[in-house]
Amino acid sequence: MAAVVACGQGAVLSHLDAAALWGFYCGIGALIHVTVASHRCVKGLILHRTRRLDPDETTVKNGIPVTTVERTFVDLTECLSEDRQLRAMREAEFQRLLDLDALNAAVERAHGRRRLEPLKNAIAKHRPGQIIRGELEHRFAELLRGTSIREPDTNIPVDARGRTYVLDCYWPEYRLAVELDGRDGHAREMAFESDRRKDAALNAIGVRLLRFTWQRVDYDGAELLADLTAAMNASSSSWSRS
Repeated sequence: MAAVVACGQGAVLSHLDAAALWGFYCGIGALIHVTVASHRCVKGLILHRTRRLDPDETTVKNGIPVTTVERTFVDLTECLSEDRQLRAMREAEFQRLLDLDALNAAVERAHGRRRLEPLKNAIAKHRPGQIIRGELEHRFAELLRGTSIREPDTNIPVDARGRTYVLDCYWPEYRLAVELDGRDGHAREMAFESDRRKDAALNAIGVRLLRFTWQRVDYDGAELLADLTAAMNASSSSWSRS
């Protein structure tokens, strides 16, 4: 709020700091981003001067003037890669902040901007309803994106032995699922037993479940991808023999 007030009337929080205020991105920098329609200079801030800031591109959140979610995504093209924008988009959807029609309209209004192509690509890749939760899930998705492996269906409910289990990642064509185990996923004995029960139930209905830890996703990506590819190839061979 202090940064916005220091920049005078019409100034709004923007870019990374607007995304942080909205809650769909947390990678802020040391200096605060503010968009202004004047030539005011304020030391210690990153000022973005614009000729025009439409009223429907700004709002107020928690008492702070800020760019709308859609305008914020347009501004983030100056700061984030395509993968990071896609990650932020998924988080915004999870928080029910994402309106794809409004975002597409904002992109159209910003047709003179540089670097809009990564945002357009991120919008094209985003599948509404395919919400990926947590940093580990995002990291796994990024790992797959550099390969020929298609993105899996995510958070898919499957009925087995009278219970419904939610699969983190699922490729129905291979009957193959991946469970992503966070750093504290097996801290309790109860969690361990529950996981073994889930593995057995899915195996009983012909779904193979692989478990990948934070360590493997973050540091052993090549080996993980080799294991996943081998499992898919084995599944394909099994299906062809049957």
